[in-house]
Parts: sequence; structure tokens; C-alpha cells
Amino acid sequence: MTAAPVSRHPRRSRLRPDWVWQFRQGSAVVFVLWFVIAVPLAIAGLLLEPRWVGWMMMGWFVVLVVFTLGMRWSELRLRRAWEDVVEQMGWHFSAVEPAVRDRWPFPPFDADPNAEVVDVTSGRHRGREFWTGRFRHQVRRRRLGFDFLDLEVERPLPPLQVLPAPLAPVAAASLLPIKLEIDGSTESYLVFNGREDLAVEVLHPRAVDVLAQVPPFGFSCEGRRFVAILPAYRDASTALAHLDAACDLLDLMPEHVWQAGEQWLATSVAQPPESANPPE
Repeated sequence: MTAAPVSRHPRRSRLRPDWVWQFRQGSAVVFVLWFVIAVPLAIAGLLLEPRWVGWMMMGWFVVLVVFTLGMRWSELRLRRAWEDVVEQMGWHFSAVEPAVRDRWPFPPFDADPNAEVVDVTSGRHRGREFWTGRFRHQVRRRRLGFDFLDLEVERPLPPLQVLPAPLAPVAAASLLPIKLEIDGSTESYLVFNGREDLAVEVLHPRAVDVLAQVPPFGFSCEGRRFVAILPAYRDASTALAHLDAACDLLDLMPEHVWQAGEQWLATSVAQPPESANPPE
């Protein structure tokens, strides 16, 4: 079992995952927000006491610096805590593993050819090989990212991409979503790829009960690839809880979904390549 404690109700972020990413990365949005507050602050200072405007701006700049350093320090603590878990569990940690990205030629991982995979941990948990780390990509002009968890599967799965609504902006799927009606779920799930009926089958009541115990996460799968899509900057306890929940989701996968995956794989293999049938 895990060496670090796993909470049944890990702490959930109050901010959207894409905003958390922007703040943690110290991106342009942080400085935009700083100026949005600084301009009215300067105007108020000029109207009330012009002599103090300079000190007010300096104080607000110190707030920005402290906030940025605080985010960096928090990220460093999270990374060190996870490295301790990796060492205790006997897993392997690597700062960069570009080859891992080639495992997923499907959304949302194939949208940006310059995407990066960093901080990769590999190991075995509950009898399954896994790879987890951080995926960084660019969507239009925004640099975004999320954590991923690639779990070994014994049988092929049909193409599916299902995300909770808060994760949709940061994962930035390229297809238009379809809102799912999931009985017993308080989260709003969207399907971006694959059949809606299969997505509903995956999120059956027992699976929903498992997912309710952890902060929301989604997944993309196709063939023998199942990748959970997770919010970035989670503490070690939440990361371990997500690992268990993703394993549970696979263990509870309905037989009909596996059969649909086998049928899809057989059909895709049986189809001849386009070059074999050139247009007349």
C-alpha cells in the first residue's frame, strides 16, 4: 500500500485549474491583474494624498513579488513531498522524458506538436504499471498544463475523452463537447471524443461514487492507452488518492466497454491504409 496517508476527501482547489496554472507559472495574467488593481490604486492615491502614491505603488509591487515567491516556494514543497513518496515506494522519477509523449496520438495530447512532458514518475501500483507527470502545451497564445496518469490496461478501450467541466479549459480539447447526464453525480462531465453512450456506461453509479471521493478528473483513452487528466499542483496525498481512484475506475470498467474497445480495434486494424486505395 501507499507510504503516505491518503485522505478520503482530499482538499479541492477553489480556483479553476487553468487559473491555478496561470498563477503558479507567473504568466502574463498575473501582471495584468496587478496593473488592473494598480491603476485605480494610483488614481485613488492622487486624489487623496499625492505624496503617498509612490509608496503605495512600491507596496503593491512588493505584494506581487511576495505572491510570486510564495507560489514558487509552494511548488517546491509539493515537488519535494512527492519525491519523498517516490523514494518510499521505490518508483522512478525523471525530470524530462520526451518519449512518453509519443504514447498518446489522440486528444488532447496531439494538438500541440511542441508540447512537453516533464517530472515523470514511473512505477507499479496495485499490479499496474503507470507513468505520471506534467503535460505542458500551448493553446492559441496561452501556455497551459495539467497532470497526467497513464495506467496499464490489459484490453483495448474505445476512443473516449471525458472531462469534468472545470478541467476542460486547461486540457483544451479540440472538439466541441457534449454535456453528459450522469445519475448521482454532482459534477458536470463533458465528452469531447467518442460515443456518448459509452461515456455514460463508464460513469456508472459505482464509478461515480469513487470519483466523488477525490477532486474531479477526466480521462482520454484509445486502444491500450488510458490516461487520466488531472489538475496540476496537487499535494502528495491528493496525487495518491487520484492514483487509487483511477485504478478503481479501470477495475469497475463495464465489460461492454471493453468489448466495444476490442470491436473498435478490430475494425481499425481491418481497414486498409488510404495509400492502398488511391482515388481514380
